[in-house]
Amino acid sequence: MAANTVPIMILNGNFIPGRIAAANTASDGSGALVIVVTGGTEGSRVDGIRFTNSSTSASTATAKVFKIFLSDTSGANFKIIGEVIAAAVTRSNTVAGQTAIYTFDQAIIMQSGQIISVCQSVYTTAADQTDAIAFAGNY
Repeated sequence: MAANTVPIMILNGNFIPGRIAAANTASDGSGALVIVVTGGTEGSRVDGIRFTNSSTSASTATAKVFKIFLSDTSGANFKIIGEVIAAAVTRSNTVAGQTAIYTFDQAIIMQSGQIISVCQSVYTTAADQTDAIAFAGNY
C-alpha cells in the first residue's frame, strides 16, 4: 500500500531494537555493526536513535561514543552520519542507567534497501551492554 500523499505521512513504524555487546572503534563502517533500521519498500524516515544501557545488574557503564552509519541501497558501503557521547554512569535503584539520544537535525529519508547500523567504542564488561532503537517509520 502506498503512503498518504497529501501530506506525505508515515504508514507504520520501523523499529528493530538492536543490542550492542561488542566494541568497534572504526569510523569507516567496518567492524561489528548492529542494524536498527532497514529502509521499507516505499522508503523510510528516521528522526533519531536512543541508546540505553541494558546491563542486567547495578554496575558502572564505561564512558563511550556511539556511532551511526548509513549504507547505500545495496545494504553495503556504510558511511558515518552521526556520533553521540555517553558519560560513565553507575546504575542503581536510585540512579538511572546510561542513556544517550542522537536526533538528526534533518530527518534521514532512506531509500528501499538502505540500512542504518550502530556501534559503540567501548565494551569492557557486560555492564557496557547497550540497546539501541531508532525513531523511524515507513512511507
